[in-house]
Amino acid sequence: MVRILLLSPVLILLPGCGAETYEQRLQETAQYFAYVDSRNQALSGSWTSPTITMRVPIEFRQMEDPKVSAVAASADESESPAPEPVPTIDPRQPDYADLVLPGLEGAWRAEVPVDLENEATERPAYLYVLSNQSLLKEKQKEQALKFFNTVNNQIATTFDQFLNTEDFKSEQYPKGKGYSNPKSFTVGTFEPETPIDGVPYQFQIYLTESGNRQVVILLVLPKNIARGSKLLEQMGYSLETVEFVKSSSSQSPSKSANF
Repeated sequence: MVRILLLSPVLILLPGCGAETYEQRLQETAQYFAYVDSRNQALSGSWTSPTITMRVPIEFRQMEDPKVSAVAASADESESPAPEPVPTIDPRQPDYADLVLPGLEGAWRAEVPVDLENEATERPAYLYVLSNQSLLKEKQKEQALKFFNTVNNQIATTFDQFLNTEDFKSEQYPKGKGYSNPKSFTVGTFEPETPIDGVPYQFQIYLTESGNRQVVILLVLPKNIARGSKLLEQMGYSLETVEFVKSSSSQSPSKSANF
């Protein structure tokens, strides 16, 4: 009888402990699916370049790659040598500054709300993916390893302004508790003293590396972006999705459906 009395509290407690664990797991599952839903609503489908895959903020619209034009030889002129392809000007390059971005693999544009002194309006924001892939492919290893510095120097020279990379910090995305493996980036900010279209802008610079491969993700946006914009929150989700492609074989940038 004593044994039964001693064991009975344990028997009574066991169902309670099991219910508490079950409830905790239900909450964890609900939080996970809420996170997945928030991320899916914040991001477009998967995009792939020769170097990385990622999902960009849903507000952005991808700019078209430059087309290569050539005059095709007619059947009657089949013996004539075919003309060399003539590349057109890359429409993805910035048109708001005399800036040529090296290793450009993808570019996007979005209209974002901006708070000016006397009015609320919209201004463009831009997202660029740059890579040293072509330098590595051409076996220019020394230049490839200096790619990040080259990008920063291009930006600083364009605006005739010092860019202090010593202020850059190491960050991980997701920053807090997340449900994906954290991705490491070197992160810095550059603020041109010269306004763009009458509005002060800032460059958010993100570097991620894998071996000798370097990818710079460049977010260019107005400084006084309206508080209602979710672009920066979306960008955090986007950086979580960055993955280097395993194969270095060339493949054209593409878009696919959300997942």
